[in-house]
Amino acid sequence: MSLKQSATRVSVYDPIAELVRVNPVPSIIVEMQSLSIVLVNEAAIALLGYTEEELVRRPITDLVPMEDVAAVEKAADEPPPEGETRWRCFRKDGTILYVKVRYRETEYEGQRARFVVASETSLTPFE
Repeated sequence: MSLKQSATRVSVYDPIAELVRVNPVPSIIVEMQSLSIVLVNEAAIALLGYTEEELVRRPITDLVPMEDVAAVEKAADEPPPEGETRWRCFRKDGTILYVKVRYRETEYEGQRARFVVASETSLTPFE
């Protein structure tokens, strides 16, 4: 790489992006105004079966059954106080996956966001 190329290439360390990237647990960052995924890690990609390109900028409501959309939208506005819940979501192949979701409110790229980690569970959201 020439000196000119390296001078024009600016790399800013992003600790949230790095935390998501290296996390062995499926993790995403959701921008809360649009409910769109803005960052996803390899573990989440493997769990859901989508590519990164298919997930980034996709609303999380696209990944849940239609009958769960209102509850997901409500949880975005009024999250459970304990910071943990269970949801159903679709894998790319259309199968339903039950996940336990934990999250923390944060800011990402100047926007209100939620750092979400998920783990597969055999319990349904209603158990």
